[in-house]
Amino acid sequence: MLFTAPKYIQANGLFKWQQTCKCCLIFIMLSCVLFQWITAQTKAIDSLKKILPSLKGITRADCLNELGAEYADRYWTTSQYLQTDSGLLYTIQAMNEAGQLHYLTGIGKANLNMSIIEEEHNNLVVAADYLRKSLPVLQKENRTADFHRGRTFLGWCSYRLGLIEQSISIYQEELPYYEGTRDTVRLDKLYRMIARSYNSQGNSEKAFTYLEKDFAVNKPVIDIWGKRSTATLKAVVYMAAGDTPNAVFYYKQAALVSKNQRSILASYQYNMAAALILEKKYDSALFEIRNAITEIQSSKDDSLYRKLVLMNNYTVLSDILFSLKQYDSAIIYGRRVMLFYKKCNDVPGLLSALKTLAAAHNSKNENAAALLYASQLLAYAKKSGARPFEREAYKVLWHICSNQKKINEAKDYRLKYTLLNNDLRNDKYISQSAAWKAINDIRINEVKYENQLKLNEESNNVKIASIKEEKKVQQYTFISAIALISIFTILVIRNNKLKRKRDQLQLMVTEANIALEKQKREQEVTQLQQQKAELEMQALRAQMNPHFIFNCLNSINRFIMNNDAAKAADYLTKFAKLIRIVLEQSGKPFVLLEDELKYLRLYMDLEALRFENPFQYQIHYNGTDISSVMIPTLIIQPFVENGIWHGLQGKEDDGKIDISLHRDKNILHCRICDNGIGRAAAAKEKNNAEKKSLGMALTKNRLRLINFNSQNEPAITFHDVVNENGQCAGTHVDISIPVQEI
Repeated sequence: MLFTAPKYIQANGLFKWQQTCKCCLIFIMLSCVLFQWITAQTKAIDSLKKILPSLKGITRADCLNELGAEYADRYWTTSQYLQTDSGLLYTIQAMNEAGQLHYLTGIGKANLNMSIIEEEHNNLVVAADYLRKSLPVLQKENRTADFHRGRTFLGWCSYRLGLIEQSISIYQEELPYYEGTRDTVRLDKLYRMIARSYNSQGNSEKAFTYLEKDFAVNKPVIDIWGKRSTATLKAVVYMAAGDTPNAVFYYKQAALVSKNQRSILASYQYNMAAALILEKKYDSALFEIRNAITEIQSSKDDSLYRKLVLMNNYTVLSDILFSLKQYDSAIIYGRRVMLFYKKCNDVPGLLSALKTLAAAHNSKNENAAALLYASQLLAYAKKSGARPFEREAYKVLWHICSNQKKINEAKDYRLKYTLLNNDLRNDKYISQSAAWKAINDIRINEVKYENQLKLNEESNNVKIASIKEEKKVQQYTFISAIALISIFTILVIRNNKLKRKRDQLQLMVTEANIALEKQKREQEVTQLQQQKAELEMQALRAQMNPHFIFNCLNSINRFIMNNDAAKAADYLTKFAKLIRIVLEQSGKPFVLLEDELKYLRLYMDLEALRFENPFQYQIHYNGTDISSVMIPTLIIQPFVENGIWHGLQGKEDDGKIDISLHRDKNILHCRICDNGIGRAAAAKEKNNAEKKSLGMALTKNRLRLINFNSQNEPAITFHDVVNENGQCAGTHVDISIPVQEI
């Protein structure tokens, strides 16, 4: 439970210790569900992709639209996955097919998806245009859920365009629908959106009204977005109440909730930076925000979305640099952010950038530049109704006019600043009261929630105990019945047997005992032999791994010795991936052929890096279903390694490896061909002879142990390839590998 600590506790180190314990507990709880949540992110997408090829007509258009939404709408869908390039591809395809079918619902849903994609790309005006096309169609076709989703999204676009009153009006109109659906996740999001709009106007009292409603909703385990947003808003509430330590705690909680999740890039560092700024630890905040920027720039997620998130982090970076009095750097990043947001008409982001630029130029006594940005800040703030930014604009203009000895204008701006500041200060007192009320409500709700959890747990424990007791009674009854039936049966059989000849009975019993004893001995021998085979198999696999790892490390060492840092780094990265695969597969006797081939490709890529003229390779399946066949782990790699090290390494021109697979019932025939120097030339390489012999012997032994119960000796044959001139043009090896069906 999360309480506000008394003042006398906050004065010493105990409060910080309590907050640290809370953070650790939250992190442990989140880690337990993180894997389940990440897996669920792509489950809906995979299901839709699986059924798409079998669909036709309007059902196919609907499926394409659903895929587009799952890829693009990280706020409203179950996946919370963002890859707008994929979303755009499916949406355009849905738009085309729905148009050919004259399917109005499909066209309306596709326009809705396009608006969401354009908003993620920060093309707000274009997004609003798509919504205006979509909403009448969805309403006409009675697509109620999609229509209200579009209306809510129109409110969000209006907010970002600076039309805050319009956004609040739209949100209020949508509230009855979502309250009626009892969809707590989406209703909760709507509460937070309304609170955000009111807060941007400086109307804290109404903002807290909706924040309280958000806090009262118990978030589902998988609603990571909601948990993060609620924690951030709780920090806002505590800041309004003047309780900085708890505000810091909730920003850190938001950071922990968002750690390792994909909904927002670098959200952990972003929220940690916010907490550190409140603690006035600007150097540490600068470190976190730079880490966030590095993560965003190196991410492989949607490039246009990355740019938007990057600008958000640049905004925070600019503010931190201003607090550190590094005005020139703050201006550089602030101007970059300002130009970006001005181009896409994103008013909330633009206001923050203009505020920092005006303040930074004013601090440097650059009156002309400060006046330019302060005037723009005032215009946008008045237009959007963002009173806190309007106040900041008046303050900067007042200082500029004072510096320029414009006494009357300075007095005018000072008066406007004072009046607006007093209004906002009065609102602040009201918001503090509302904040403390919200905090008390948080406590009450948390107490109720914990009490309900305890009651549920006690009730469940009683039910479990009752069920266990019933099972025990049933087990005892069943065992007693079986015992009585067995006794009765034995008595009947005994009476019947007494009627037969004792000598014949004794003979039959003796023969049965002999047969059972013989069968038991045979089973024991078979089990021991099987255990021996498994132990030998494990020992051989244990020998394979060090052998392979030594070769890879030797290649990395060669790059390092040649001072080729770039190749060494690239090789080391791929080598790390390969080692992970080897470690994961080393405990498995059989793996999917598909996974074995993935591992084999990565291995050949690694080996190709160390060649001055990298060799090429091809894998031919010949109709083999690689996703339904299992083969012994790491069984093909030694032969490929042999072809590379003994065939291609001594070759001056480009090398080539061809792998051909063909399945015949329970045998996979694998042919590995290289265009190397041939076996005769390779035999002269004395340094490699021992390694080749060991690899081939280990592999042959493995195949022999796998075929323990089979009479067929596994076939491994080598052949020289001869060209038209009778010269050796390479080697191919044929391997017969036993397979298993999934």
